[in-house]
Amino acid sequence: MASISDTLARKLHPVRFPGMSAKMAAIVGCILERQYTQPSIAELVITSDGCVLARHDGDIGYNDFIGARLDLERNWKRLLDVAGLTKDERQLAQRKYRHHIAISCRSLHGWLRPSLVCFAGMSPAIS
Repeated sequence: MASISDTLARKLHPVRFPGMSAKMAAIVGCILERQYTQPSIAELVITSDGCVLARHDGDIGYNDFIGARLDLERNWKRLLDVAGLTKDERQLAQRKYRHHIAISCRSLHGWLRPSLVCFAGMSPAIS
């Protein structure tokens, strides 16, 4: 029997969505820890001004501008809405999103994860 993570990856796989851009496929791959594109995205970060940057495998630094945080959140939510997810699958997708999107708030320890910090007007949760 397939795990909920495997079922989620199958339901969100870019081949199911012919209109999905390669950039969105790379983002989905990053969030689900799957490689759907080459190069793949290793990490995503949201800057303090609401921009999303990506670090590709093998890169040093976040060298690719993805777009606005609100656009990413809206596109992620739309994908989840049309994917036919169960309640448990959707919750797992949301947890994976929060885990893999870092907020650009430098500390002595590096990037802070959205689950650890929330700025006014920058809620990391997706409803």
